[in-house]
Formats: sequence, structure tokens, C-alpha cells
Amino acid sequence: MNRYLSLLAFVAAALSPLAARAQYYPSPGSQPQSQAPSPAGTPVPENRKALDGVWEVQIQHSDGKTTYDHFQLVQKDNLVSGTFLDNEHNNKKYPVAGSLDGHNIRLVVTRDDGTTMLFTGTEDGMTDMIGMLQDGAQSVAFTAAYRPKYRFMDTISPLPGGISGGSGTPP
Repeated sequence: MNRYLSLLAFVAAALSPLAARAQYYPSPGSQPQSQAPSPAGTPVPENRKALDGVWEVQIQHSDGKTTYDHFQLVQKDNLVSGTFLDNEHNNKKYPVAGSLDGHNIRLVVTRDDGTTMLFTGTEDGMTDMIGMLQDGAQSVAFTAAYRPKYRFMDTISPLPGGISGGSGTPP
């Protein structure tokens, strides 16, 4: 158990500097964001109020291997539902059901054979998650980051070069 806590602490420490450097770019014509980015996590766009959207999930296995999967989540009140895209198994889609209690998140992924994966952890600013994944007898660390959709036209710049560094607003 201490090994997993150490791994979780390592992951949190490794992600902190990355989150502090993350920036949010408003779409053209919108008002500048009034809040300064928080050094504790990814800045929260002003209209981001729920877990809705696509999340990139990194699962840190005990053998040192990291796998990348995705959640597509919808939140209504404190209930969360959606789809888990399992990249390890031919992008197989599984249903997700769960809840958000304050900052505590609990997501259950149900496979076709009835087995489940239980993701428990905390969310930070509706943009980051960190916690543990219970998959059968195995318990491993996971992190997840909200990945907003960007509109292609928002990335085109009238300046020489044509394509800017990226902008857009989350859904």
C-alpha cells in the first residue's frame, strides 16, 4: 500500500509544475479572463461548471507502464454518467456511472462481462482528477485531465503564418 501512496505522491509532484504553466486562451472577441491562473492547478474557464466533456486518463500500472484512455462524461447535479474508451482493447467503449460529492469523485466502469473498474479520487477545478483505480485485485494510480474541444476557425490567425498557438472555448 505504501508503494502505491508513494507512486501517487510522485505523480502529483510531477504534474504540479505542468499544471502551473497551463494557460487558457479566450476566443477572439470575448472578454479577457478576469481570474489569474491558480498555481495549484489548471485555470478554470469561467463557463466551466461541471465535469461534462472529454477527459484524458493516464493509468500508472505497477510495472511502470502508463496507458492512456478517455472518459466522455456528463454531469447532472451530483450524478455522473458517460463512456469509457479503453484504448488497450481496440477502443472498446464501456458505460460509466458515478457521483461527485464536493471534490470527491467516484466512477464505475462496467465491462461487457460484468466486471468493473472503480475510479475514486478528487477533482480540482473541474479540469483535473487524481486518485486510485481498483481493477479486480489490482489497485493503481490514475490522473485525468479535461481536454476541451477547440473550434478550428478559432486557431486561424490573420497574422503571417496563418495558424496561431491555439485558442477557443471549452464546451
